[in-house]
Amino acid sequence: MDLSPADLVFFVLVASFGLVLFFSLVSRVRHARSEARSNEEVVVCRLCLHAFEDLRDSTIVNCPACGARNEKGRGKRSA
Repeated sequence: MDLSPADLVFFVLVASFGLVLFFSLVSRVRHARSEARSNEEVVVCRLCLHAFEDLRDSTIVNCPACGARNEKGRGKRSA
C-alpha cells in the first residue's frame, strides 16, 4: 500500500479530529453525571427557600434557617 504524504496528513488529521470528538463527548457525559450527583445533595426549603447541602442518608431533613422539615430528593412539586 503506497501512501502519499498528502494522504498521510489527511489520515492523521481525521484521526486527531476523531479523538478530540471522542474525548469531548466523554468529558460532557462525566460532567453531567457529576452535576446530577451533586444536585442530589442540595435541598431547598419549601418555606423559606433556603438552599443547603445535606450529606446524610435520611429522606426528611430539617432546614437550618427556619427548622421546617423538608423531603430530600424531590425535584419539582407535582400540581
